[in-house]
Amino acid sequence: MAGRVEPIELKVLHPDATPLRHRPLLRHLERSIVDGELQDSLLAPVVLEALDQETELGLASPYDPWWITTGIRLSDEYYVRVRLSAGHRDWQRDFAQTTTPILVGLARSLERSADAQALIVRVCDVLAARLRLRLIWPEEPDALNDVKNAIYRACLDATDVESDEVLVELAGLTLVGPQ
Repeated sequence: MAGRVEPIELKVLHPDATPLRHRPLLRHLERSIVDGELQDSLLAPVVLEALDQETELGLASPYDPWWITTGIRLSDEYYVRVRLSAGHRDWQRDFAQTTTPILVGLARSLERSADAQALIVRVCDVLAARLRLRLIWPEEPDALNDVKNAIYRACLDATDVESDEVLVELAGLTLVGPQ
């Protein structure tokens, strides 16, 4: 039938309809928070919330949930000891020691990408705020990129969640506190 146009059926996909590539990590954290080893964690919900806002993250190959679970657990252990005095004493060291295991766990759990690096930077800001601190990032764009790249690279190269290289990079950040 010449000249006849067949209607095209269009389907509108809800953003949640597309499965997230990092969904296994989200499910692992959700289960660990509800009835697993992160049940009493003060920081796991913060990490889960940050991950839940992401849509473009992929999982590292191979993905090993040990990295993120252990990272959060170790960060929690330090955070519990310092949270009442957070922002008042040794806050440079408190920030670096609390943040390092989570950042390494995230970096080692996620596929290397600009989105993963941006998540690492956002988590730095969120954890600093939990410690009643404010991170002052360099204003000059090249210096800012150098700092972000150095932190992310150190996290990716870490062979342990309590990496000294990541501690050094985080200790070099400027923090203001208490907020």
